[in-house]
Amino acid sequence: VAQLPLSLKDKAWHHICVAWTTRDGKWSAYQDGEQRGAGENLASWHSIKPQGVLILGQEQDTLGGRFDATQAFVGELAQFGVWDHMLAPAEILGLANCTSHLQGNVIQWDDQAVEVFGGASKRSFTACEEGKKA
Repeated sequence: VAQLPLSLKDKAWHHICVAWTTRDGKWSAYQDGEQRGAGENLASWHSIKPQGVLILGQEQDTLGGRFDATQAFVGELAQFGVWDHMLAPAEILGLANCTSHLQGNVIQWDDQAVEVFGGASKRSFTACEEGKKA
């Protein structure tokens, strides 16, 4: 577990990037293109296995289940991606300020593949088109 030093309570869109390497467990957290924190030894040498299910916005008490509504993310989420390598700080900044539209090479956001449960809903994401940070 890593406590991320992020500030997200202003009801504005923010670009969040968390970078992690399995080799040494080094991680970095970025908010709106700026590094806000870093650490080491986070699950070193633990791999993310293929063919799994990625659950966003809900903490699991057991693998694949025992969800508690009081532990659910409340807010909006868009353009989630996963890469098989660390992005360079300039790439992260480009995504944050909407000048780049890189998509994850392991997981890329696909509105058709996203399933919603509970009180969640889907709607269009236009923050970059409106000139806001996304």
